[in-house]
Amino acid sequence: MMRRLYRVYNDLNMRYKLFIQYLLLLAVPFTLFIAVNYRITSKDMEEQARYSSRQAFEQSRSFMEYKLYIVKTYLNVLSTNGKMQEILHRTPDYYYNNLGLWSFDIDDIRKQFYLTRPSNDIMKTSLYTQKAITYNNETGDVLRTDKIIHTSWYQNLMKSSYTFEMFPNQIPGAGKEEESTRTITVVRSVSDVDSLQEIIGILRVDIPEMTFSTILDRVAFTKQSSVFLINESGEIMSQSSKADPSRISFSSDVLKANTADELKKGIWGRRTIGSTDYLVGVQSVNESDWYLISLIPYQEILGSQYKVMKQMLLIALLIALFLLPLAFFAASSGTRRIRSLISQMKSVKQGNFNVWILHESKDEIGELSRNFKSMISKVGELLEEKYALGQEVKSMELKALQAQINPHFLYNTLDLIYWKAMRIHEHGIYELVQSLSRFYKLSLSKGEDIVTLRNEIEHIKAYIDIQNARFKNGIRLELDIPEVLYDRKMPKITLQPLIENSIIHGILETESETGTIAIKGFLEDGKFMLEVRDDGVGLSDEKVNAILKQSTNDPFHGYGANNINKRIKLLYGYDYGLSYRKNDGPGVTAIISLPEVTE
Repeated sequence: MMRRLYRVYNDLNMRYKLFIQYLLLLAVPFTLFIAVNYRITSKDMEEQARYSSRQAFEQSRSFMEYKLYIVKTYLNVLSTNGKMQEILHRTPDYYYNNLGLWSFDIDDIRKQFYLTRPSNDIMKTSLYTQKAITYNNETGDVLRTDKIIHTSWYQNLMKSSYTFEMFPNQIPGAGKEEESTRTITVVRSVSDVDSLQEIIGILRVDIPEMTFSTILDRVAFTKQSSVFLINESGEIMSQSSKADPSRISFSSDVLKANTADELKKGIWGRRTIGSTDYLVGVQSVNESDWYLISLIPYQEILGSQYKVMKQMLLIALLIALFLLPLAFFAASSGTRRIRSLISQMKSVKQGNFNVWILHESKDEIGELSRNFKSMISKVGELLEEKYALGQEVKSMELKALQAQINPHFLYNTLDLIYWKAMRIHEHGIYELVQSLSRFYKLSLSKGEDIVTLRNEIEHIKAYIDIQNARFKNGIRLELDIPEVLYDRKMPKITLQPLIENSIIHGILETESETGTIAIKGFLEDGKFMLEVRDDGVGLSDEKVNAILKQSTNDPFHGYGANNINKRIKLLYGYDYGLSYRKNDGPGVTAIISLPEVTE
């Protein structure tokens, strides 16, 4: 897909390419600006939401702690009230003969409830006891303990080391039309002041749940925020008016995963519940097992940011609508001279070299125009020279044809001399001519540059036969090559220059002017190796080192050896080539390394 788009773009007119580039030049900075601005603003708004939530949490928590403190103080005062303790210590005989005393004591209990009540938030105060005050009768606020002994909160209170127990509750309405009231109930055990281990009663205070939900509504400062007040068991004590209870299922995991100190300081983070991302805050309420939990949808936190982003996109769109015509005009004006130059090039292509090219500007297009004009001028000059060069080219072609004919002509002439020598029975002449003819025939090798080792061996045999005819058979050739290597490929005329060097600069320099040239072939470390060894006068260490360094000043290392080394390296790489080694005895050894398999 990307390749197809690139091909389409590559084939577009230059004007449209520039127009697209201008659009990208405008769109990319705008997009980056909006994205970066949105990212930064989003983080700022999230931090602001966390800060505001923390502040609201602290205020609400302090307010709840204050209300709990008032209620607990109220219950503590009642539980140690002297009149209450006196009434709870009455015996059944005290009321048996005079029921009026029971009525007075009930009124006194209610009076203590009323006189010590610190706030209108306390909806109802009740006393549960098994003492004499409830032995014969009970009222709506003074009841027997056996009515509550099966409740979970009573059992928890009796088992717990805490004096207080808090739980959500409901008080049924007085009539059918009056709805029940949701409350938060706080209970306290009443101990005998003379024996603190003995529980003589249970005090109960019911507070309207609305008292706490009103506080939680202050924390829920967005429309879709949910704020909960829960206890350690996960029960919802209270919640904000628009809270969704189904969102609180994760609370137990949060409470287990964090320590009491962390929960006291407050924990804030991002959490996905369902398919919605929330800013979640959790903080404990001191002197209770309550926790405040706030869920603020990120959509609401970033709501104003979305509005700002839409405004920025609208502004960017308006700017783009204004800049599009300007971008197209700039692209068109920027390519106008290029289009004019293309038109003139087309005219030149059709054979009209008399075009008028303006090049007054010094920019790149002006430089291109001047170069094009200079090129046209040179093309005109070349056309004028074309006829004169035609004759010279024909002459060169004829010379090249003659150069191709000469080796074949020489070979055919030698063949003619060979047959004439045979007719007059001049064996020395026709053997020499036959060797020379074979030498040139192998040198031509049908125009091939790569030949077999067998061909090279035949070539040097013909060359040694010719040299032996000159130097009285003083040169011997020894071959140590396995039969399987004879069909290996190698560059042609590789061995002959080395044999020539061994004869001229080695063997013929000895007093006897006789010697042996040994050629050895073998495979070693993945290479095809050939060694050409002679027993001539040899070389000094300095000359051997000079040859290894490919010194062109060394008279021994002439054109032939240097050419062989360069040809091998060009064909097969720098791991191969020609090197020399001084023999332990007389003479030197030339070493050729070739690939084991050559193409």
